[in-house]
Amino acid sequence: MENVLQPGKRNNFLALLFLCWSAIAWSQRGGEHIFEFVNLTTSARSTALGGSQIAVISNDYSLVGGNPAMLNESMSGTLIFQDNFHFAGINNGYAGYAKYFPGLKSTLHGGVQYLSYGTFTAADEMGNVEGEFNAKDIALNVGISKQLNERMTAGFLIRYVQSSLETYSSNGLVMDAGITYKSEDGYNYYAVVLRGTGVQFSKYYPDDAKGRMPVDFQIGYSKRLQYVPFRLSILAHDLNRWDLRYDSPLDEQNGLDLGGEAPKPPSKFGQSVDNTFRHLTFGGEFLIGKKESLMLRFGYNHQRRKELSVVNLRSLSGFSAGVGINLKAFILDYGFAVYHQAGSSKHLGLRIDLDQLKRKKIID
Repeated sequence: MENVLQPGKRNNFLALLFLCWSAIAWSQRGGEHIFEFVNLTTSARSTALGGSQIAVISNDYSLVGGNPAMLNESMSGTLIFQDNFHFAGINNGYAGYAKYFPGLKSTLHGGVQYLSYGTFTAADEMGNVEGEFNAKDIALNVGISKQLNERMTAGFLIRYVQSSLETYSSNGLVMDAGITYKSEDGYNYYAVVLRGTGVQFSKYYPDDAKGRMPVDFQIGYSKRLQYVPFRLSILAHDLNRWDLRYDSPLDEQNGLDLGGEAPKPPSKFGQSVDNTFRHLTFGGEFLIGKKESLMLRFGYNHQRRKELSVVNLRSLSGFSAGVGINLKAFILDYGFAVYHQAGSSKHLGLRIDLDQLKRKKIID
């Protein structure tokens, strides 16, 4: 078997750069995060798979928002439009274009990512309504990916972020880096991603404390079964901050049994198991047809379920599902995710292969 990564100045530099990026992530643990919206999924496919898919190499340009190393030559000429409709008038989305440049032996892409929080009622300290105001975030994205060898690809993404909350605003740079590796047989994919590092240029108001970046260190794995048209994916997220548990006072108030005594708290082992699974997201895809013309998807996000489920009420919080339809030059994706009793998100996506359309016109 050939070496996965041959030693050399270029590869050593890439490894050093990634390690330095990791050091930045660990130095920023704790505190409140700013620009959190950059970690929202930009893909209806990812929404259906539980929130993210970072370990696969395909022609799906919409996945690049989760891992810049998934950008590859097969996405050249692809234009995408994505919009995720949440409840209460909130929605986020992405529009972008990818192109391969033979001279650089790299694939580049650019796009716009946005989040609209809807319309709010403005009132003074006495509760008198004075009108309405909006809140929104927007990011201009530029990324590059290069295939290092037959099995490994590295990618880098930089975002200029502008956040506006009523009359308050802030801006900065947010950066992602990733590496993707595929096995010799092509059925297994592995990925390491560092998301959300960067710097805040301006604060929301002069006396505001400097914000913490939404750093997220992730490891991903996916496996395509050899004799069954199915792909399993597992994502381990927020590995830079291990304890994700939150003990809510509401759990104590609403957790009384019929005898009026509070139930026993979970054991330390139970808490450890719960915390471990909060770092994991599971997804599955049925790929139907020789050219995967129909794709059925489902996912489970344990952290979302534990944080957003209502005490003593059964719900589907944390579960997600969706479908993809491949029409050659046009690919339609739909995904929905159950967050809370209040409602679900519904994600629509359209991918257009402009190069495929050009080839079709030439043949016609």
